[in-house]
Amino acid sequence: MNPDSQATNSLPYQRAVTARHSSLSALTLSLLLALVGTCAAHATLVIGSLQLTPDPPVAGEPTLVTITLSDPLLVGVEKALVRVQFRHVSEGGPAVPESVTGSEAVEFLATSAELSSDYFPETSPGTYQATISAPPAGAYTVSVRDTTFRNEEAVANIKLAVAGRANGTVAFVLPPTPIAPSSLSTWLIWLVGVPLLAGVVITVLVLRQGKEEVTEEQA
Repeated sequence: MNPDSQATNSLPYQRAVTARHSSLSALTLSLLLALVGTCAAHATLVIGSLQLTPDPPVAGEPTLVTITLSDPLLVGVEKALVRVQFRHVSEGGPAVPESVTGSEAVEFLATSAELSSDYFPETSPGTYQATISAPPAGAYTVSVRDTTFRNEEAVANIKLAVAGRANGTVAFVLPPTPIAPSSLSTWLIWLVGVPLLAGVVITVLVLRQGKEEVTEEQA
Protein backbone atom coordinates (compact mmCIF):
# COMPACT_ATOMS: atom_id res chain seq x y z
CA MET A 1 0.00 0.00 0.00
CA ASN A 2 1.16 3.50 -0.82
CA PRO A 3 2.45 5.20 2.39
CA ASP A 4 0.89 8.50 1.32
CA SER A 5 -2.47 6.77 0.84
CA GLN A 6 -2.20 5.09 4.25
CA ALA A 7 -1.47 8.45 5.95
CA THR A 8 -4.40 10.04 4.14
CA ASN A 9 -6.78 7.24 5.13
CA SER A 10 -5.74 7.50 8.81
CA LEU A 11 -6.25 11.27 8.95
CA PRO A 12 -10.04 11.13 9.64
CA TYR A 13 -9.39 8.53 12.31
CA GLN A 14 -6.78 10.74 13.99
CA ARG A 15 -9.17 13.68 13.90
CA ALA A 16 -11.88 11.56 15.51
CA VAL A 17 -9.50 10.47 18.28
CA THR A 18 -8.45 14.07 18.90
CA ALA A 19 -12.09 15.11 19.09
CA ARG A 20 -12.83 12.35 21.61
CA HIS A 21 -9.87 13.46 23.76
CA SER A 22 -11.04 17.09 23.66
CA SER A 23 -14.60 16.15 24.58
CA LEU A 24 -13.38 13.99 27.45
CA SER A 25 -11.15 16.73 28.84
CA ALA A 26 -13.89 19.37 28.54
CA LEU A 27 -16.44 17.12 30.24
CA THR A 28 -14.10 16.28 33.11
CA LEU A 29 -13.13 19.93 33.58
CA SER A 30 -16.78 21.00 33.64
CA LEU A 31 -17.59 18.35 36.24
CA LEU A 32 -14.65 19.39 38.39
CA LEU A 33 -15.61 23.08 38.28
CA ALA A 34 -19.19 22.21 39.15
CA LEU A 35 -18.08 20.19 42.17
CA VAL A 36 -15.73 22.89 43.44
CA GLY A 37 -18.35 25.55 42.82
CA THR A 38 -20.91 23.59 44.80
CA CYS A 39 -18.70 23.18 47.85
CA ALA A 40 -17.70 26.86 47.82
CA ALA A 41 -21.12 28.36 47.16
CA HIS A 42 -21.76 29.59 50.72
CA ALA A 43 -18.21 30.43 51.72
CA THR A 44 -18.28 33.69 49.76
CA LEU A 45 -20.08 36.98 50.21
CA VAL A 46 -23.82 36.59 49.58
CA ILE A 47 -26.09 39.41 48.40
CA GLY A 48 -29.65 39.20 49.68
CA SER A 49 -32.99 40.97 49.84
CA LEU A 50 -36.05 40.62 52.05
CA GLN A 51 -39.63 41.61 51.26
CA LEU A 52 -42.84 41.37 53.31
CA THR A 53 -46.32 40.83 51.86
CA PRO A 54 -48.48 42.68 52.79
CA ASP A 55 -46.24 45.66 53.40
CA PRO A 56 -46.47 46.99 56.02
CA PRO A 57 -47.52 43.79 57.78
CA VAL A 58 -50.54 43.77 60.08
CA ALA A 59 -49.88 42.66 63.66
CA GLY A 60 -51.09 39.11 64.26
CA GLU A 61 -51.92 38.52 60.60
CA PRO A 62 -50.22 36.10 58.16
CA THR A 63 -47.26 37.73 56.42
CA LEU A 64 -45.31 36.24 53.52
CA VAL A 65 -41.56 36.72 53.89
CA THR A 66 -39.55 36.42 50.67
CA ILE A 67 -35.76 36.20 50.82
CA THR A 68 -33.52 36.08 47.76
CA LEU A 69 -29.85 35.09 47.90
CA SER A 70 -27.25 35.42 45.14
CA ASP A 71 -23.49 35.29 44.86
CA PRO A 72 -21.31 38.22 43.64
CA LEU A 73 -21.98 37.11 40.03
CA LEU A 74 -25.75 37.41 40.73
CA VAL A 75 -26.25 33.65 40.47
CA GLY A 76 -28.91 32.37 42.87
CA VAL A 77 -27.55 30.62 45.97
CA GLU A 78 -29.38 27.30 46.25
CA LYS A 79 -29.96 24.88 49.14
CA ALA A 80 -29.30 27.47 51.84
CA LEU A 81 -30.55 27.02 55.40
CA VAL A 82 -31.99 30.45 56.12
CA ARG A 83 -34.37 31.72 58.81
CA VAL A 84 -35.35 35.02 60.47
CA GLN A 85 -35.77 36.37 63.98
CA PHE A 86 -37.62 39.55 65.02
CA ARG A 87 -36.33 41.52 68.05
CA HIS A 88 -37.67 44.78 69.45
CA VAL A 89 -35.38 47.75 69.01
CA SER A 90 -34.45 48.62 72.62
CA GLU A 91 -32.14 51.08 74.31
CA GLY A 92 -29.42 49.78 76.58
CA GLY A 93 -29.29 46.38 74.95
CA PRO A 94 -26.37 44.78 73.12
CA ALA A 95 -25.12 46.67 70.08
CA VAL A 96 -26.77 45.53 66.87
CA PRO A 97 -24.15 44.26 64.39
CA GLU A 98 -24.99 44.59 60.69
CA SER A 99 -23.37 41.77 58.69
CA VAL A 100 -21.25 39.43 60.78
CA THR A 101 -20.55 35.78 61.42
CA GLY A 102 -22.36 34.14 64.30
CA SER A 103 -19.26 34.10 66.53
CA GLU A 104 -19.16 37.91 66.40
CA ALA A 105 -22.83 38.33 67.39
CA VAL A 106 -23.14 35.81 70.22
CA GLU A 107 -24.30 38.38 72.78
CA PHE A 108 -26.90 39.92 70.48
CA LEU A 109 -28.26 36.59 69.20
CA ALA A 110 -28.59 35.36 72.78
CA THR A 111 -31.24 38.01 73.55
CA SER A 112 -34.84 36.82 73.41
CA ALA A 113 -36.69 37.20 70.12
CA GLU A 114 -40.36 38.11 69.71
CA LEU A 115 -40.54 35.80 66.71
CA SER A 116 -38.29 33.01 65.42
CA SER A 117 -39.12 31.25 62.17
CA ASP A 118 -38.28 27.75 60.99
CA TYR A 119 -35.95 27.29 58.04
CA PHE A 120 -37.46 28.70 54.85
CA PRO A 121 -38.28 26.32 52.00
CA GLU A 122 -36.69 27.14 48.64
CA THR A 123 -39.44 27.98 46.14
CA SER A 124 -37.12 28.61 43.18
CA PRO A 125 -33.33 28.75 42.73
CA GLY A 126 -32.04 31.30 45.25
CA THR A 127 -35.54 32.30 46.47
CA TYR A 128 -36.88 31.30 49.89
CA GLN A 129 -40.40 31.96 51.22
CA ALA A 130 -42.32 31.34 54.42
CA THR A 131 -45.48 32.68 56.02
CA ILE A 132 -45.26 34.00 59.58
CA SER A 133 -47.72 35.61 61.98
CA ALA A 134 -46.61 39.24 62.24
CA PRO A 135 -45.52 40.29 65.75
CA PRO A 136 -47.07 43.27 67.60
CA ALA A 137 -46.78 46.72 66.04
CA GLY A 138 -43.44 48.44 66.44
CA ALA A 139 -39.89 48.78 65.16
CA TYR A 140 -37.81 45.62 64.91
CA THR A 141 -34.34 44.36 64.18
CA VAL A 142 -34.75 41.35 61.88
CA SER A 143 -31.86 38.89 61.88
CA VAL A 144 -31.43 36.91 58.68
CA ARG A 145 -29.44 33.85 59.72
CA ASP A 146 -27.77 31.53 57.22
CA THR A 147 -26.59 28.34 58.91
CA THR A 148 -25.92 26.27 55.79
CA PHE A 149 -22.62 25.05 57.25
CA ARG A 150 -22.70 23.37 60.65
CA ASN A 151 -21.14 25.58 63.34
CA GLU A 152 -20.65 28.33 60.75
CA GLU A 153 -23.27 31.05 60.53
CA ALA A 154 -23.61 34.31 58.62
CA VAL A 155 -25.91 36.97 60.08
CA ALA A 156 -27.40 40.14 58.58
CA ASN A 157 -29.46 42.47 60.78
CA ILE A 158 -31.91 44.87 59.13
CA LYS A 159 -34.56 47.32 60.35
CA LEU A 160 -38.26 46.66 59.69
CA ALA A 161 -41.53 48.09 60.94
CA VAL A 162 -44.79 46.29 61.70
CA ALA A 163 -48.08 48.18 61.28
CA GLY A 164 -46.29 51.39 60.38
CA ARG A 165 -44.68 52.66 57.23
CA ALA A 166 -44.06 50.44 54.22
CA ASN A 167 -40.64 48.78 54.30
CA GLY A 168 -40.15 48.04 50.61
CA THR A 169 -37.49 45.57 49.49
CA VAL A 170 -34.65 45.66 51.99
CA ALA A 171 -31.19 44.71 50.76
CA PHE A 172 -28.58 43.05 52.96
CA VAL A 173 -25.22 41.28 52.71
CA LEU A 174 -24.21 38.01 54.36
CA PRO A 175 -20.45 37.87 54.97
CA PRO A 176 -18.31 34.84 54.08
CA THR A 177 -18.34 32.23 56.82
CA PRO A 178 -15.01 31.01 58.24
CA ILE A 179 -13.98 27.40 57.74
CA ALA A 180 -14.37 25.67 61.08
CA PRO A 181 -11.72 23.10 62.11
CA SER A 182 -14.41 20.40 62.13
CA SER A 183 -14.99 20.92 58.40
CA LEU A 184 -11.39 21.53 57.32
CA SER A 185 -10.82 17.90 56.37
CA THR A 186 -13.94 17.96 54.21
CA TRP A 187 -12.71 21.07 52.40
CA LEU A 188 -9.29 19.51 51.83
CA ILE A 189 -10.97 16.49 50.24
CA TRP A 190 -13.01 18.72 47.91
CA LEU A 191 -10.27 21.20 47.03
CA VAL A 192 -7.31 18.79 46.84
CA GLY A 193 -8.64 15.25 46.60
CA VAL A 194 -11.18 15.85 43.84
CA PRO A 195 -8.70 17.54 41.42
CA LEU A 196 -6.15 14.76 42.03
CA LEU A 197 -8.79 12.09 41.41
CA ALA A 198 -9.89 13.84 38.22
CA GLY A 199 -6.28 13.92 37.02
CA VAL A 200 -5.86 10.21 37.66
CA VAL A 201 -9.11 9.40 35.83
CA ILE A 202 -8.10 11.48 32.79
CA THR A 203 -4.65 9.84 32.70
CA VAL A 204 -6.09 6.31 32.90
CA LEU A 205 -8.66 6.97 30.18
CA VAL A 206 -6.12 8.56 27.84
CA LEU A 207 -3.66 5.68 28.31
CA ARG A 208 -6.43 3.13 27.71
CA GLN A 209 -7.53 4.87 24.52
CA GLY A 210 -3.91 5.02 23.40
CA LYS A 211 -3.60 1.25 23.76
CA GLU A 212 -6.86 0.74 21.84
CA GLU A 213 -5.59 2.96 19.01
CA VAL A 214 -2.33 0.99 18.76
CA THR A 215 -4.30 -2.28 18.66
CA GLU A 216 -6.63 -0.97 15.93
CA GLU A 217 -3.71 0.31 13.81
CA GLN A 218 -1.89 -3.03 14.11
CA ALA A 219 -5.10 -4.83 13.08
